[in-house]
Amino acid sequence: MKITAFLLLALLLCAFEATNLTRDEALESLANAERNFSATSEAKGLHHAFVEHMAEDGLVFSPKPTNAKKLHAAAPASTAYLSWYPAYADISNSLDWGYTTGPYKLKPSAEDDKVVGAGFYLSVWGKQPDGQWKVAIDMGNSFSPNLLKEETYQPTPANPKAKKVKGAKEDLLSKDVQKVQPYFTETLIYRHGEYPYKYKDGVIEPASNVVYTNLGHELSPAADMAYTYGSYTQPTSKGEVAGHYLKVWRVLYGQWKLVAHNLVPDKK
Repeated sequence: MKITAFLLLALLLCAFEATNLTRDEALESLANAERNFSATSEAKGLHHAFVEHMAEDGLVFSPKPTNAKKLHAAAPASTAYLSWYPAYADISNSLDWGYTTGPYKLKPSAEDDKVVGAGFYLSVWGKQPDGQWKVAIDMGNSFSPNLLKEETYQPTPANPKAKKVKGAKEDLLSKDVQKVQPYFTETLIYRHGEYPYKYKDGVIEPASNVVYTNLGHELSPAADMAYTYGSYTQPTSKGEVAGHYLKVWRVLYGQWKLVAHNLVPDKK
């Protein structure tokens, strides 16, 4: 009886240690989940990888928000070789929700040297009840392969002075559709045909004539991070552009701020 109780206590302690990760350890486990996602794509093909690593209700854009598992499970077999890696990542205070983003490249097959497609992906992840990371939503933005460059992984460092403030859903949804978006210096901005850049490095102010229609959102369990997605229209000198967006948010200094702002025009 004592032996059984001792073994039970030992198992409980092991389980506690496994779940009691530090913030940096949890963030690294998230980045490794992204690396494993790409490794699956490289070894078994991109469709298999999306079926395996997306959440049951996970979304991709094709061009409208679409269930990723169903889309890729029904896709015909392909020799296309898609690979990527995280350049930036951050995690919620709940340690079970976060995002990664980085460059991707596409080749006709693993044996080909020529890169025929390139861009930056943006993925939001959530931990499942079994402890595995799965992708909740994913959107890629493309640019010419000749713009590709090697990125050094830069996880967002912890801010020990930051207060753990929860953001309100109503405030998030209000800011999501406003014309002037709440950028801050480190906001990553993705635009079709361009290499992503940080707001502080932008030459001109991002357009404020975009009309957003929210189609969905999710807050992290700690309510300190969130994503929103939807459709948008934007008048240009060549006519109106329509597309879809994915935004990642974080509460900074008590306010929702954009961490990543991804606009992808629908293909005509």
